[in-house]
Amino acid sequence: MNRPPAIPRRTRAELICPAPPGGRHEQARRIIFSLVAQGFCGDAIFVQVRGMYGPDFRDAEIWNLIKGAQSKNPQPSGYSNRYQNSPAPRPAQPVTVESATAGVERFLKSFRCDEADVWHASPWPPLEDPVFDALPLMAGLFHGGDLVNVCPEHGAGITKTRDEWMVHLRNYGAPSGSIGCMFRPNPVSGTPTGDKGGWTDADITVHRFALVESDILPLDLQLSVLARLPLPIAAIIFSGGKSYHALVRVAAPDAVEYRKDVGRMLALLRPLGFDQSTGNPSRMARLPGVMRGTEHQRLVYLNPDASGETSIFGGKK
Repeated sequence: MNRPPAIPRRTRAELICPAPPGGRHEQARRIIFSLVAQGFCGDAIFVQVRGMYGPDFRDAEIWNLIKGAQSKNPQPSGYSNRYQNSPAPRPAQPVTVESATAGVERFLKSFRCDEADVWHASPWPPLEDPVFDALPLMAGLFHGGDLVNVCPEHGAGITKTRDEWMVHLRNYGAPSGSIGCMFRPNPVSGTPTGDKGGWTDADITVHRFALVESDILPLDLQLSVLARLPLPIAAIIFSGGKSYHALVRVAAPDAVEYRKDVGRMLALLRPLGFDQSTGNPSRMARLPGVMRGTEHQRLVYLNPDASGETSIFGGKK
């Protein structure tokens, strides 16, 4: 049996302590070199490192560091030789709309479902009026004292406890702005620590959920494949645009385990067309109950007790 990749203790320490601007490139280089040596694939490494830094640390810089490390074929710590003389691993083939669609159709075979099917399969069926969708979502995914960050506009947004949000939602509905409305599925600390007052992965206090979405699959295939994946999906939200946002229960004990578990999950979902950049714990999802242009952001499925490897319609893959 092949042993799963391990993360050295020194690398784990760096993963939970992102360097400030000026030291990020060198820290990312060390982390990436270590993870490549331990056998992590490029996509999983990208997810780990992407979540550590702000958007000014560009995706291209991360990928250049990954490719540079892979070209040297480092070995895990403890080996006498620093590099192997064997060829570098081939880069992963790009995922296209056509390849992702074909992969999903092979996975689904003849299975298809629509929102009505998923709604009826929901242990907590969403309310008939989508205006109130945020109420059961808040009640089911958060605990009373959890601090929940909601953003109707770009910026730091509004942060209240789950119970305070429940009162606000009953009295005023979900806040709505020019971007519709977003929220962080994982509870946050009291004060954001990022540049210009923004929230970062270091501000997440409970690593409970991961966002899974695809912007390239047709909507009907997105929903059908989400319903068949053997994942503990706690909620599915229609974004009001071209995707469904699925919140998968991770329940990781810390940021390091979260990035490792979510990185592996997203890497497995990559051939099916799922976004590889959603694996950081402070990632936002669409909050149901508001309009986004002419479409409602709406709750389609809610299962606060999701666990294990059983799909929405039962059975393991």
